Amino acid sequence: MKSFALLLLFFAALHPAQALPEAELQRFIDEAIKAGGGEVVIPPGVHLIEHGLTVKDAKKLRIIGLDAEDTVLKLPPVAYALAAGATPAGATTIPVQSQRGFKPGMRLKIEADGELDSFTKKPKPYHLAIVKTVDHEAIQLESPLKFPVPDRTMIRHEDAPNLIEIRGTSEEVLIEKLTLDGGRVTGDPPIRGHAQLCAVFASGPYSYEKGPTGPKVKKLSISRCFIQNCHGRGIALYSVEGAEIDDCTIRDTSDEAIDFDHFTVKSFATHNHIARCHIGVELNDASECLVAGNEFLHCGTGINLWRWCKLPGLNEGNLIVQNVFEGTLGNAVQIATGTKGNTVAQNEIHHSGKNGIILSGESQIVKANKITDSGMKPLVIQEGKHDISE
Repeated sequence: MKSFALLLLFFAALHPAQALPEAELQRFIDEAIKAGGGEVVIPPGVHLIEHGLTVKDAKKLRIIGLDAEDTVLKLPPVAYALAAGATPAGATTIPVQSQRGFKPGMRLKIEADGELDSFTKKPKPYHLAIVKTVDHEAIQLESPLKFPVPDRTMIRHEDAPNLIEIRGTSEEVLIEKLTLDGGRVTGDPPIRGHAQLCAVFASGPYSYEKGPTGPKVKKLSISRCFIQNCHGRGIALYSVEGAEIDDCTIRDTSDEAIDFDHFTVKSFATHNHIARCHIGVELNDASECLVAGNEFLHCGTGINLWRWCKLPGLNEGNLIVQNVFEGTLGNAVQIATGTKGNTVAQNEIHHSGKNGIILSGESQIVKANKITDSGMKPLVIQEGKHDISE
């Protein structure tokens, strides 16, 4: 199993600070998985990742950089355009401005109302099309639009990758000492990639109605990494158990820095430094997770705990303790309707743009937090009965 590490170390000795082709990195990862585990050591350099590295059904796999600051995995600039004027349904051409990166055959994600969603019973916030040809001022489509495109609608690549995607029955995957760069550059418009354009995305199978439908990804560890410039999340975990995110620096993400999402349980985010992210940590349908000892600087919202799915037992037993929040634009900690029995304790909150802590749900435990200079109120109770001792 050590051969993968030795081969990459040999490459690094011969070619210092030289990028490896993405296909080579993927090959080493695949060979380590096939061997039942191993260590893939990535040499210094800026390694361009155009399609995304895939980790599937891995056991005891370690992906590590030789130097966290000098070993960079980087997505290319995202393909996007803004609609120039309104385009009706049935059209086969979308006039655009600020077009970048589209190619014939690409699927477009048009961020305007589309077909009805079977779960929410509301229109999906997007619809799809396929590029036929493109120039600086217009995108020609392979077939007519099914829905209209309002002026200034964001249009982006539907199949944009994540830097590292972890799927299947993966267990004990460790990612360490890397810089993971999402490719966002100065002048890019606000793009929130959600489950795309993330630095690390991990997911077991699930459905909103049934919950997990197969084995969860287990014991994922991400430590001592720099994660930056992501249009999506820094780290997004769906149906994951026992993950640990520790001692990472996550900065300048358009979405959440860390996302514990649907059916993620017993996962930790500890001792991370999070700056200038839309949301620092989000917990959505997550239970028994720990968010402790982190530093949040100038984020939109510090921590957001909320509910999407309607299954019982979700959003319970999470611990938010001993974190420091400085200068959030909105609320430092917000706990939403449909959550229960979560603890917010011993946090320090300074200069929040809105409220320090805002509570909904039931039976939350709030104690020994230090809240100073809130733009609105230190503590707001919107609904429910809670155990509060400030």
